Amino acid sequence: MASFLPIVFSWTHLLVLLRQFGFGIAVAIPSPNGTYGVNLSTMKLTDTARLNPFASTPKYRSVMISLFYPAALTNNCQPHLAKYMPRATAAFEDQAYSQYGVPNGTFESLELSLCSGTQMAHVQGFPLVLFSPGLGDSRLLYNAMAQSVTSYGYIVVTIDHPYDANIVEYPDGTLVFAANISTEAQIDKEVQIRAEDVRFVLDQLGSPSTVHTLLYPVITSLKTDKVPMFGHSLGGATMATAMMNDPRIIGGVNLDGTFFGSVIDQGLGDPFLLFGHEGKNQSTDSTWADIWPHLGGWKLELMLDGAQHATFTDLPLLLEVLDLTGKLPPDVAGLVGTLPGTRALEVITAYLVAFFDLVSGGRPSALLQRPNTMYPEVHFVADRN
Repeated sequence: MASFLPIVFSWTHLLVLLRQFGFGIAVAIPSPNGTYGVNLSTMKLTDTARLNPFASTPKYRSVMISLFYPAALTNNCQPHLAKYMPRATAAFEDQAYSQYGVPNGTFESLELSLCSGTQMAHVQGFPLVLFSPGLGDSRLLYNAMAQSVTSYGYIVVTIDHPYDANIVEYPDGTLVFAANISTEAQIDKEVQIRAEDVRFVLDQLGSPSTVHTLLYPVITSLKTDKVPMFGHSLGGATMATAMMNDPRIIGGVNLDGTFFGSVIDQGLGDPFLLFGHEGKNQSTDSTWADIWPHLGGWKLELMLDGAQHATFTDLPLLLEVLDLTGKLPPDVAGLVGTLPGTRALEVITAYLVAFFDLVSGGRPSALLQRPNTMYPEVHFVADRN
């Protein structure tokens, strides 16, 4: 079975390198390219039906979510900036790696370019999409990707999995740090816990009180009966297990993740997209080969030239925004790839949106039917035929 655990360590190393070149002034991440300006809401959700299995004392499991939504057409936006990452989380990251001479405020300096507006208040039809991050990673490291997808007319909800993410910061200032999840048995268990998080979040997003807290008066209800999902790394395995367990999830995208659990043999019947970095395919990850014949619906496997595992996060874009592309040690390319951050985000967004258009709207895209000269970095590896 292919292992991604060394990659988790390498991501941490990359974050250290980023902080070594930190900036003390605000650095705004550019607005996405879609039709809509995007706004953001966050919320703590507590599942009183489940105790947290990793907590040192019995307590209900609480997850943090970020909800990105279309706030206005781009030409009607009232722009504003918001912190890419809350202050305590940034401080934790800086302190954790201060032994490497990391300056304070690197991630704290980053800001998202958001949009306020009420022009979309009467619209309830934006499809909902869920996202699960990689093992040991915060949902916040995918903010720009979620915002980019949202700008094309989707509501994207990203989920933190506590005691899995390196840190989860709650609104009252409580911080929860990662447990040691490293063995295959622990990872199998964690995928099940994560899938239950997804089910719980989807339940809550169907609650009028939750939607009122997150979105009123912009949007007063969400459609939760037919929802696509995507995930990166262990988030891809989470998505597949959640999809197997919950019929409301009607299609999935696995971004560069190894599969775990019974879904490999049980399979899935709804549309499914595998999107791997350069060199990752069914011949290099046995779980991709094992699950492929058990994917009974529409399916496609793509590979992204110039990409590595962390290309499917915001990290390449952060390098670019901080003007660090090509200025870090050569081995960084082995972590984030060689695609420029803006281009990587553009390509990944294009294929995610094409898939969500197919699943949520029944709108087939030529991007998913054959190679496209606009995106020569994307290779078709396998399809249903």
